[in-house]
Amino acid sequence: GSANLFATTYTVFGDIVVSQYPALVPNYPPVSEILDTSYVEAIAKRVAPTKTEIVAATPRYVKPTKQMPQVGRRSYDIHFNVGNATIAGDSKRELENLRNSLLVAGGTTIEVHGHTDNQGNADANMRLSEDRAFAVKKWLQSKYPKNFPDERIQITAHGQTQPIAPNSDPNGRAKNRRVEVRLLTTN
Repeated sequence: GSANLFATTYTVFGDIVVSQYPALVPNYPPVSEILDTSYVEAIAKRVAPTKTEIVAATPRYVKPTKQMPQVGRRSYDIHFNVGNATIAGDSKRELENLRNSLLVAGGTTIEVHGHTDNQGNADANMRLSEDRAFAVKKWLQSKYPKNFPDERIQITAHGQTQPIAPNSDPNGRAKNRRVEVRLLTTN
């Protein structure tokens, strides 16, 4: 239930270098070609950690407060089927980018903020924005539950109250139907 954080970090930063310096670094070897975990696996077979050691090494997340410094904020282009919280199939790549970024930022608390456009009832939009934020949380937890425990991810619903574009045309409404992720740290 836990991600290979080395592999994730290697891939995230490899992709950044390729995008920033395509002439100098057009590609990089896949992690499967450069990572040898046989040494660690052999040690793990001989000296397994105790439950106490596992608990001691497990990160502790606290409920966010206004005093906690925000270390990152980004809107993700995650699409939902109209009027519901089902994540659309074209959002897979964006969700994977979100997951990888959050894995690299492992010591942070995550706030997922759901937003909608102004179409429909304001109360229904508030529930819809919360459901959409929970859908993203559930997706993150589906593959790596140890990296995304409940206490690490907080949900906030905004409904239609914080538009970033005019709701007067389809393009503006599409921009307002979004999920924003904030990273907080207790340090």
